[in-house]
Amino acid sequence: MYNLNEGEILVKATQYQILRKEGRIRVDVFERVAGTSHHKFMAYPSGYIGNPEKMYCGFGDSESDALRGFLNRIKNVSIKEIEESIERQKNIESEE
Repeated sequence: MYNLNEGEILVKATQYQILRKEGRIRVDVFERVAGTSHHKFMAYPSGYIGNPEKMYCGFGDSESDALRGFLNRIKNVSIKEIEESIERQKNIESEE
């Protein structure tokens, strides 16, 4: 259907924002359109690069499931803690 290279995954992205008193969190939800991955849908904080399995992520067979899983994981987590986690992952990824 789509002409992808070996190991590539084509995803459709949707973005949400969670508004809190302390600020906002941008959330990306990705739907696998073509290629092979473990999950049909993934939701995690915007700006994250690398392996989402290591982050505050939600996965599922639908956009709602992935978003719900993500929201459950960050329910009592501060925006600052999420941002620090993203920065740590970026540093780890850049060292590899």
